[in-house]
Order: sequence, then C-alpha cells, then structure tokens
Amino acid sequence: MLVILVGLAVWQVFTRYVLQQPALFTEELLRFSMIWMALLGSAYAFGIKQHLALTYFRDALTGWRRKAIVLFNNLVVLFFAYFILFLGGMRAVDSTMTQFSPIMRLAMGQVYLILPITAVLVFILQGINAILEFTGKDREFEAGER
Repeated sequence: MLVILVGLAVWQVFTRYVLQQPALFTEELLRFSMIWMALLGSAYAFGIKQHLALTYFRDALTGWRRKAIVLFNNLVVLFFAYFILFLGGMRAVDSTMTQFSPIMRLAMGQVYLILPITAVLVFILQGINAILEFTGKDREFEAGER
C-alpha cells in the first residue's frame, strides 16, 4: 500500500508540474488510501503487540494481579473495538453510503468501511493475544523469537 501511495504522489507531482494538468483523482485516492493504511496498520500493531501501551504497572505486577490488569486491558480494547469501531463504523457506513466524494464519485460509506473491518481484525487479533497471554504461550513464542 505504501508503494501505491508513493506512486500516486509521484504521478500527482508529475502531472501538476510537468504536464501542467494535475490528475485530480490522485488527491482523493491518496487521502482514502492513507486512512485505510493507518487503520490496517493499527490492527496489525495490535496483532504483534507493538501498539502504544503503558506497561509500567503491568510489568510491575505478578501473579493474579498481573492477570487481572491484562484481562482488564483486553476487555477495554475489545469494548472499544466493538462499540466504537464496529458499531460506530457501521453507523457511519450506513449514513454515508448515499454521499459521494467530489472527484471520484466514490460512496463515502465505502471509505468508512475500513472502521468495521479494522474492528473485526482488532477483535480477532486481541482475542488471540489474550488467549496466548493466559495460556502462557506468548512467553514461549517471544522466547523463541529472540
């Protein structure tokens, strides 16, 4: 996706400054692609446990206290993924399916479709991470990676 973004940006600059006739679709396509890439990247970050996290308290605790805070964190992430990203995203998709982008005439609901897609990915990946955390498999996996 990054290669596509770079290619579109180069094409936009080329058509604007060399051909003196800018390709109008590239600005919208770049904006929509950037949104999709950022949200898919955030889901990927959850999957590999590289998302922004404050781990001071989690790392300071052991035993059932550590498991309790990890469970709480997982529940907060799943709550956000379901209620904000999925349900809110579906409402955004439904309410904007009849609105069209000015240049490409793309239904804005199709652009907002990335919200529920990201929610499903985060939900699955965070669920897998939670299962691995509570079964102790994540420590074996991380130890094998090093």
